[in-house]
Amino acid sequence: MRTMPNQNQINEVLNIWQAIRNRMNERRLAPMGLASRTKYSKNDIERGIAGEIVSIDLDFLRDCVLAFGLPSGKTKYYEETVEGLTWDECVRLIKPPPAMPPRQGNFWDYDN
Repeated sequence: MRTMPNQNQINEVLNIWQAIRNRMNERRLAPMGLASRTKYSKNDIERGIAGEIVSIDLDFLRDCVLAFGLPSGKTKYYEETVEGLTWDECVRLIKPPPAMPPRQGNFWDYDN
């Protein structure tokens, strides 16, 4: 028996696909290029970045970390592989970094 995902799980999957689409645009990577570097089909990737609910597994996220060349995907030593990354670590790496806080004003910066 299959369980239906709840709204939070659906939102998380959609947010991850949005982040993947942003990384693809940032790296100028086409769906076919990402498909060749991961185990997902071009059709599934196109559907996911279009906003459809396409399930995501941990292996795909790890492959995306490598495909996008994200910091933890660049290993220095043989022992450091992306195989040790958890779901949350992969999602954190794929999502864009948080925006910088607004600049605090200097004492000398004031309006007349």
